[in-house]
Amino acid sequence: MSSGSYGFGKKAGPKTPADAPEDEGRLDLSGITRTPLPLDPVREQAAIERGAKLGFVDRGAGETEEAGTVVRRRRQPAPQSTVYIKGPKEILDWFIEFSNERGHRAYWQALAEFRDMIDGK
Repeated sequence: MSSGSYGFGKKAGPKTPADAPEDEGRLDLSGITRTPLPLDPVREQAAIERGAKLGFVDRGAGETEEAGTVVRRRRQPAPQSTVYIKGPKEILDWFIEFSNERGHRAYWQALAEFRDMIDGK
């Protein structure tokens, strides 16, 4: 290394020719075909039936039904808001513990439970 280069820009080569692999860093993909794999309809149907027995459902992405193309719509999320609550530590610690005991993953879920209790649901 020259003074001031700190080794940047230099590639470390193999110590001896015997240490150097033929194509360093490259994968040999010569045996892989790029054509689609052939499907056996009997085996495919058997796999579909086994999956159906296990509860798997064919979502048919991109397929069409008799009535037309399947359209799936994403549910719009509820508008979000943020609340910062400052208050007595004892009360806030109780609320955090309450949320954890009820298994709420977010504080808004505990608030929704309070609302349902007040509304009598």
